[in-house]
Amino acid sequence: MTDEQLRSLARQIEALAAGQQPTASLRAFGEVALYANRAGYLQLAAAMLRCAGAEHADIGALFAVDSEFAIDHLALSEAEFDQLSS
Repeated sequence: MTDEQLRSLARQIEALAAGQQPTASLRAFGEVALYANRAGYLQLAAAMLRCAGAEHADIGALFAVDSEFAIDHLALSEAEFDQLSS
């Protein structure tokens, strides 16, 4: 699959969630669990497809205020990951 095909698929998935309020929450209890409503899971899937297609995706606003932590960045390279985490 090409990068453009991945981004096109991401747009199609985002359209499935149009008009809905996406939300997600992470909880740690020795392991980590993720809950999201339908629109939240669709937004996460679309964001990961965008990253697989070499495009940055913003999911910082997805996580609910009661989430114990959130994913602020999806890094596209190890160098970007190292820069974000230093």
